[in-house]
Parts: sequence; C-alpha cells; structure tokens
Amino acid sequence: MAEVRLEEVTKKFGNFTAVDRVTLEVRDGEFVVLVGPSGCGKTTSLRMVAGLEEATSGDIFIGDRRVNDVPPKDRDIAMVFQNYALYPHMDVYNNMAFGLKLRKVPKKEIERRVRAAAELLGITEKLKAKPRELSGGQRQRVALGRAIVRDPKVFLFDEPLSNLDAKLRVRMRAELAELHLRLKTTTVYVTHDQVEAMTLGQRVAVMKDGVVMQYDDPQTIYDRPANMFVAGFIGSPPMNFLDARLVSENGRLHIQGKGFKLLVPEERASDALRAQVGKGIVFGLRPEDIRTPEMVRGETAGRAFVARVRVREPLGDELIVYADCAGDEIVAKLDPHLSIHPGQEVTFVAMMERLHIFDRETEQAVV
Repeated sequence: MAEVRLEEVTKKFGNFTAVDRVTLEVRDGEFVVLVGPSGCGKTTSLRMVAGLEEATSGDIFIGDRRVNDVPPKDRDIAMVFQNYALYPHMDVYNNMAFGLKLRKVPKKEIERRVRAAAELLGITEKLKAKPRELSGGQRQRVALGRAIVRDPKVFLFDEPLSNLDAKLRVRMRAELAELHLRLKTTTVYVTHDQVEAMTLGQRVAVMKDGVVMQYDDPQTIYDRPANMFVAGFIGSPPMNFLDARLVSENGRLHIQGKGFKLLVPEERASDALRAQVGKGIVFGLRPEDIRTPEMVRGETAGRAFVARVRVREPLGDELIVYADCAGDEIVAKLDPHLSIHPGQEVTFVAMMERLHIFDRETEQAVV
C-alpha cells in the first residue's frame, strides 16, 4: 500500500485546461472519491495517476516515488473501468488470471490468488463461466477480482457502477465499502454520483472546471460547504438559494428576502456574519431543513414564512414539495403523511441553526 499525491498537477489539451493545478493527498489505505459533473476533470486526474495521460505540469507521487515518467505497468496500480473490459473468449478464471500470467507469476500462486479473490467476491461457482453467461453485477465482480489478484499498491476506479441498474448499484456500493474494509488498499474512485461519493468516500474531492472546490470528509462537505457550487452539488434535492439582505434590529440579526424575514440564532451570529449587515447575500437552506409547524416542537417565531405549493412529489418515505415564496422557488423535504396539496398556502419553518450564507459576488461561504 502507498499514499498518492498530486502536487500542482495541470493537464492541457491544446488551449483547453482539463485539470488546473490540482493538489491532493490520498493517505495510505484511504478511500478517496473524486466527484463532479461531466467535464470537471475527475477522470483525467485519475488517468494521470494511472499513467494513461501525461501531466502537462506538476508532480505525481505513489508512495515516495515520483511516477510522472513511469509507464503504467510499472506503477503498481490496478484500474477498474466503467465497461468491464473482459475477454469474451476466456472464462472467469482466465480473465482474472491473465495479468498474472503475463507477469509470469507461478501457476500455484495464480491459483491461490484467483480462488481467494473469487471467494471474497462470491463468484467461486462462476469461475468456468464465460462473460456472456454473467449478469452485470457478476461481470463487475470479475473486473474487481482481476484487480484484486494483482495485489496492487493502489486501486483506481473510473465510474465502475455506472452500467448497473439502481438496485444493483446500491448493493455493489455496500460490497465495495466492505471490500475496502477487508483489503485496506489505497483507493481513488471517480464518480458523478454524489450518493456514491458520500457513502463510499472517507474523504471527497468535489471538482468543477478542473479545480478542486473542496476536499474534506463527507459530513463536513455536507454541513459546511465551501461555496455555492459545492452546496448545490451535494445534497438531493439541491440546497435552496435565495437572494436576501442581512439586517440588524435591536442587536439581533435577521435575513430579509422578498417573502420572508428570519431571525438568525445568537450562536450563528458570528463576527464574519455581522460584517455582512446591510449587504446583499445569498441565503442557503437545505430542503430537509424546511419543515411545517406540525413537524417542529417549540416556538416558531422568527423562523416561519408562508409559501404557496405548486407541486408535490410523494416518495413513500418523504414528501418533496415545490412552493412559491414571493416569486422565489422553495423546495422542502417533509413528512409524507402531511396533507398538503397544490395551490395551498402553507406555513413553513426554517431550521435557522442550519443556515448557510454566501457572498453574492464570490459565491464563497461566509458561515
């Protein structure tokens, strides 16, 4: 096992900068996820670690070794792709053993490694089957097995679950997490799916336009997003963003928008926030932090506002409501048993202790 480090790494394709001065450290044995929309540079970053793309500038280290000029086969990494890349004419055993045979590993050692990986992945009974006889999940397990038998320093995953149906993806996520707990191999995982990022990553790097916008553990990224992009990308439905002003009355701070005036709790009234008084801000509130009086215990004064429901989406375990608040769209995640209908005016309660404030110009988080 080994740590992976990218230091000021840039990748350009002609005049287009795909990765822009990325600095990232993956600790020995850590599971790190690169997440972001298509074209953000996450796969290019992974391919540079693998040696499939050459960095335009910057340094890449695996362990203490600078690998910029080291060919992929000598980097001691194993990569699992979105498409399983299995040899259709070979059975499962030989697909998993093929790389070891090329390296002239002794036959008995190949047998031991393949059978150990097959048992770990639950595909022992499929070792004589051809890829066409396997389900999508089984093919992905074979691809994982082929990587595991290599016993590499680093696993690199490039959207490995994208071709699976939703139910199987959930199961495979759990299996990948369990696999990492057993193997404890340094892992870099690329996905566009924020749920995969949050559930799998010990740390998550959120990328946009080739830049790492925030790199932290999943809960910190959710609770304290560094900017509006991260706040809007992580969480489903996305965070509500409302133009507002910060005003001070009788020493208390309020957030005032077109259809609301909400009291800032004393514990959130930091010096950084008070410095924004009188300025235009962006007020952020997650849908799960908007409730109704029935869902809240205690006083709602200073936290309540009224909006008219436009659409309701009952999901069984929760109710998503889209409402209009003086021209601003509000999305709330509510108790599914509430009787709420389109056209109805509803009083909502903002969990102000969980507010987010962003600078309107820089889009960086203030608190």
